[in-house]
Amino acid sequence: MFMSKIRAGGYVFVTWVADHPPPHVHVYRDNRLVVKWDLESNTPLKGRPNRRILKLIERLRQEGRL
Repeated sequence: MFMSKIRAGGYVFVTWVADHPPPHVHVYRDNRLVVKWDLESNTPLKGRPNRRILKLIERLRQEGRL
């Protein structure tokens, strides 16, 4: 399985090709999971994102990186 790892704003955004549905991103800070974010419904699967994480996810999506 291939992994995509993006560092932005002090966070690490990780996605896995062929991971289980729904499409989602794992967001880490200091090697700890902060949130697992559903990219289809724009809702958290686990954890609670802050505004900065939400803005970073949106920016990365607009750039085609997520």
